[in-house]
Amino acid sequence: MSTKLERTAVIEDLEKKFQDASGIFLADNNKIDVEKVTKLRSDFRKQGIKLVVVKNTLAKQAAKRVGKEEFIPFFKGSTAVAFASKDGTAPAKIIRDFQKDNKNLLALKLAFVDGTYFSAEDALKLADIPSREVLLAQLLGCLQAPMGNLAGALNGILSKLTGTLNALKDKKSAAQ
Repeated sequence: MSTKLERTAVIEDLEKKFQDASGIFLADNNKIDVEKVTKLRSDFRKQGIKLVVVKNTLAKQAAKRVGKEEFIPFFKGSTAVAFASKDGTAPAKIIRDFQKDNKNLLALKLAFVDGTYFSAEDALKLADIPSREVLLAQLLGCLQAPMGNLAGALNGILSKLTGTLNALKDKKSAAQ
């Protein structure tokens, strides 16, 4: 049995993770063997995501302290929590890929991404959304396209005007 001091330290650590994460994914951790968990943790680590198997009573206390009461009913059974600090949707991609190879394992319970809660079905749909950097690049491309088109149109008009003036100059030179 852990001491009260150890439990308090775990709760405080979970509080900090709940507050700092841009994406939090709760999943059922039952029936996963060591080999699969090791690979899963490695995939998460590569993306800067922490995967923690929590003690439900301590996780409930931490969630309540940071104002994330929506999580409390989902802390039942063996629960794994993925904390993403950079790209909040990254765990959804990893979990979806894991589930493709391992049916009925790591079932999502609930997700929290950038201030919004998502059901298990909706959380897996987040995997199809491009990363923030890709979305920003696409937005920038959309913003630059009209300016590029305007510059091309103006350049075309100036080229036609120059061509017309040169033709008039050549015509007057030939007439003299």
